[in-house]
Amino acid sequence: MKKLLGVLFLAILLVGCNADDEQQKKGDEVNVEEDKGKQEEPALSMQLLKADEENGVTLEEEMYQQLAGLVEANPDIGVAEDFSVHAIDLVETATGEKVMLFLGINRLEKGIKDIKFDYTLGVETEGSVKYVFDRKEVELSESLAGVIQPNHAIPFTVPVTPEGQELLQLMTEENKVLKLENAKFDLEK
Repeated sequence: MKKLLGVLFLAILLVGCNADDEQQKKGDEVNVEEDKGKQEEPALSMQLLKADEENGVTLEEEMYQQLAGLVEANPDIGVAEDFSVHAIDLVETATGEKVMLFLGINRLEKGIKDIKFDYTLGVETEGSVKYVFDRKEVELSESLAGVIQPNHAIPFTVPVTPEGQELLQLMTEENKVLKLENAKFDLEK
């Protein structure tokens, strides 16, 4: 975990479930007059996983404090009016397993639960793609994650194979292949 903050932004992966291709193509083009009328995105806060809370974990735990520092330092993280996933780092669990640590970020106006999506992450080299995750089904059930409140983020992990770990070392913004597909979730009533 100590290296967590040192490597946070080397491989930022930010994906919105409903990202608009036209908006992505515009990139950095910003209309200053339009921005004056827009309200700032509300501050993002960390939220305990329901399973962590049930096991006595608090927001004062080191990992949650580091992640809270990340979201505080980057208040615009996440996709406005959407659910998004932000890759943090490759970490080792207490059992020695290597996992990719992610933030699931809810920027919708309502809480969300029972989130499912397929996640693809790969490296393109010489015209072919090698995958760290190839349509990996990720499920953040209500029993694990709880209801992710508006403008809150939760941590989650996905196991990474030794081959996937090697590919992550080769990944750059230029050769990265990333997709979040088939996203489904329930809105809190």
